[in-house]
Amino acid sequence: MTTSLLQIGEQLTRAIIPVIIVIGVVGNSLNIAVLARRALYHHACSRYFLAVAINNLLFSGIFLTYRLSVNGYQDDLANYTGISCKIITYIATVSSFISPYLIVFASVDRYCASSANAQIRRLSSVRISKWIICTVISVFALFFIHILVLFDLQPAFGFICALQTNTIYNQIYITAQVFLYALFAPGFMMIFGLMTIRNTTRTRVVPLATSRFNRTEHQLARMLFLQVSVYILLTLPSSVIYLISILSNTISSGIAFSFSATVCQLLFDFSYGSSFFLYLLSSHTYRKELMLLVRKTLRIRCSNQVGRLDTDNVNLRVAVSAYPQSTA
Repeated sequence: MTTSLLQIGEQLTRAIIPVIIVIGVVGNSLNIAVLARRALYHHACSRYFLAVAINNLLFSGIFLTYRLSVNGYQDDLANYTGISCKIITYIATVSSFISPYLIVFASVDRYCASSANAQIRRLSSVRISKWIICTVISVFALFFIHILVLFDLQPAFGFICALQTNTIYNQIYITAQVFLYALFAPGFMMIFGLMTIRNTTRTRVVPLATSRFNRTEHQLARMLFLQVSVYILLTLPSSVIYLISILSNTISSGIAFSFSATVCQLLFDFSYGSSFFLYLLSSHTYRKELMLLVRKTLRIRCSNQVGRLDTDNVNLRVAVSAYPQSTA
């Protein structure tokens, strides 16, 4: 039974992660293309979504491929050299923390945009969003800089890439990760989400101008609410598994727990590729801009094909005219 569970976990990893990689790469690429269009690009919330899509594209294309080699084929590139151990662990850790906290600040932006206080509404601006995005990336890049120093191949554990387990620093590091990822990020998302809903219900009493900009703002709020809800549902199981694994207990050493961790990890991985479907379902503007982008791409492709055909026809006529004609 234990062997079959391990084999099922490996087969699930080999079958599902490639699908998640394709969905993540294609979906986030489309998100970047659509969110960069004029109708969405000049909104502060769209800048957060755009930064999340870029980070998720990196995570889906590179680190999910790495995870497939580790969990599906037991080939860990981080265990090859000390340098690969440090670099892979550092970039993967920083990248995994950037997206949730950008979503947190997108939630803050929606709270500010929906506030009845004009001074708070002014905090929802493209200029501020650009500064916050750069700050989030810089803070986590500096916060996890210790990985480049303290992570290395451990001879006592078969030369695997890890921290030394029996150190106070290791306990602090694991505790900080739990609080930052499993508690603070979803907690702040829910708090500012509820505050935004409260602001929205209050402002419904006051007549608002139904301009295109305001309609897009409301649609961005729906996109964010759905993304936060799905993100928490997909990442909460893996957070619980992670909390159980760092506690001293006998549950985390069982085969059934390992299989559950594999399933929860797959749900976590899909959170980096699910945003395309959520935006498509929740926003008319996103669907409209996506269709315009597809039509523009097809039109350019068709015009290029017509241009090549016209060029071929001209070349053919020139060749025929240059060929000596026989006379009767």
